Amino acid sequence: MRILYNIAFVVFGLFYLPYMIVTKRNRYGMKNRMGLLPERIKNIASKNKVIWVHAVSVGEMKAAGILAPLLRKAFPLHTLIFSTVTHTGNKVARTIAAEKEGVFYLPFDISFITDKVVKAIRPEIFISMETEFWPNLVDSLFKSSAKLVLANGRISNRSYSRYKKCKFFTSRLLEKFSLVLMQSGKDAERIMDLGALKEKVSVTGNLKFDIPLMDFSDKRLEIRKKLCLDENEILIIAGSTHRGEEEFLIDCLAQLKEEHNNLRLLIAPRHIERTQEIEGLLNKKGLKSARISRLSTDDGQSIFLLDTIGDLRSMYSAADIVFVGGSLIKKGGQNPIEPASMMKPIIFGKYMFNFHDVVKIFIENNSAVQVDDEEGLCLALKLFLDNPAYRNKLGANAKNTIIKNSGSAQKTISYILKQINLTSKVGEV
Repeated sequence: MRILYNIAFVVFGLFYLPYMIVTKRNRYGMKNRMGLLPERIKNIASKNKVIWVHAVSVGEMKAAGILAPLLRKAFPLHTLIFSTVTHTGNKVARTIAAEKEGVFYLPFDISFITDKVVKAIRPEIFISMETEFWPNLVDSLFKSSAKLVLANGRISNRSYSRYKKCKFFTSRLLEKFSLVLMQSGKDAERIMDLGALKEKVSVTGNLKFDIPLMDFSDKRLEIRKKLCLDENEILIIAGSTHRGEEEFLIDCLAQLKEEHNNLRLLIAPRHIERTQEIEGLLNKKGLKSARISRLSTDDGQSIFLLDTIGDLRSMYSAADIVFVGGSLIKKGGQNPIEPASMMKPIIFGKYMFNFHDVVKIFIENNSAVQVDDEEGLCLALKLFLDNPAYRNKLGANAKNTIIKNSGSAQKTISYILKQINLTSKVGEV
């Protein structure tokens, strides 16, 4: 079975390689991906008991960052190392890792590479964030006697359909996990249907609800000063947008500015390499744009473009209204929890299927507005602009929803401590 999978992976890699070269993704971590670990990782593994935390990209790694302090406290005799797939995830991981911890790129899922890496790291616990399955890696870890944990697990409609087509294969993977911790009851039902053993599955909620709640008033002033915004100007931030959504937003802005001439827009594309494309769209419509990375002064008319990685959360602090992108087109949406934690009134489209349980919680608690299309988006924005008290109330509801649904990190640690019996002494949380 491993031989067939290895062949399939290599064939896929040959077709995928040109895409990596064109998008320049081959520049990052290729040695790690081939199983050549950084010296720092090898030194850590040779001198310490290791907990290996894997998260594919930015969102998953931020969830890992919420869990990391509790892991350090619960397992003081262990050292954390973090792996990611994407360059942006790797950058976030480096902000999370402590001084004596390490970060590297996940190796290619080819058996002789994963066997080599696992043998070098020798983790006692491997924690995979959300639902990240790499068959050869799982097999290598299981054979090494590492305890495998799936944390903050979720299964989208698309993933569920895909996994069901290869249920026999998926069930064999899931049987190797010691603990499967899912975000919701629906996710738990799906993972058990795919083959996870009932006694190993628990519902812990969404780790991202445990986002630290901070006073962003100072950051708001700092960012708005950088953007040259007066307090009477209303800033809409469209976060993690995809192709097609920017045009909706620009057209809405044109309509709304007829009544609200103090309205400003900041677009943060999901993929910053699309910045130039969005600039071209604005030029065609006769509009000015201003990249945040080059901003020195503001003419009061330009549409801001966030073209830097890792700054969206701080930008949210300056917003008066937030639109969550990837939701007016069939991309599955993005997580609304970050802007909600800052008491921002939130709008998202109908295609939020990647966050169905989060959306359900927000809607049930009157903490966001969901719209069907461009017309609905414009109407929702107009409602917020015409009713400041309403948008403030929605923002307050959003933050309260975060508080009410927090606690997943503590539950996750408790299950790990309770159900994974390590021989080494562990501390108390």
